[in-house]
Amino acid sequence: MPQVPGTAELTYSSYLELDRLLELQRPLSSPAHPDELLFIVTHQTMELWFKVMVHEVSRVMACLDGRAWTRAVARLRRVNTILVAQIAQMETLGHLDPAAFLGFRDSLGTASGFQSVQFRVLEVQAGFRQPEYLAELRAHNGGQLPEPIARALAEASLAELADELPGTTDAKTWAEVYADPEQHGDLFLLGEELLDHDRIWMRWRHEHLRLTERMLGPLARGTGGASSSYLERRVSMRIFPFLWDVRRQLISNDRESM
Repeated sequence: MPQVPGTAELTYSSYLELDRLLELQRPLSSPAHPDELLFIVTHQTMELWFKVMVHEVSRVMACLDGRAWTRAVARLRRVNTILVAQIAQMETLGHLDPAAFLGFRDSLGTASGFQSVQFRVLEVQAGFRQPEYLAELRAHNGGQLPEPIARALAEASLAELADELPGTTDAKTWAEVYADPEQHGDLFLLGEELLDHDRIWMRWRHEHLRLTERMLGPLARGTGGASSSYLERRVSMRIFPFLWDVRRQLISNDRESM
């Protein structure tokens, strides 16, 4: 049992439950392949960060609900920083050459990052709720959505909340916010942070695709059956298309006024 916080017995190790944590890396290859530890730790760490991101995105959405724009910017910036760190973390697997991965790949069975529930929660939180996407998730989960994903789906998405924000102010639309950043400073900064969130996710998906191709080749399928073409289709997915479209609107309006 971990020590109760605030007691004299509490230590760095007991607070973080390091004994338990460091026992959770159990290579399955036999004999144990020396590179499997890197593979396990990288994915476990990513899942821990996914947990933090799900928590922080929920806080961002609560801020948007409460029109606390400055807090929303600060918390979303934290999420974006974590996401950038995740991209760097994936690069550690880029140093796993194909022969090394093949040395323990069979021990993974059908286990795949495609099955990460927390990653799917993040996507649903963000706004990926297209019928075909949800049907695909159900098909891979016995016909129904895992409870954490269903809970996220029952609430408004980050995209839905963000799309409606200007309507709660005198700006009315995102185009008006961007047309006069000084007048709508807080919302403008929030829009830029949201756009960064979208851009960094695109970077994440691109790096994930290239990592998969580096380890398996461009036509191979992963342990869960997903192909690189599936990942390729997802690279350009956008969470906030209305924020990208603002740029087109502003350019069109500028040309019309000339």
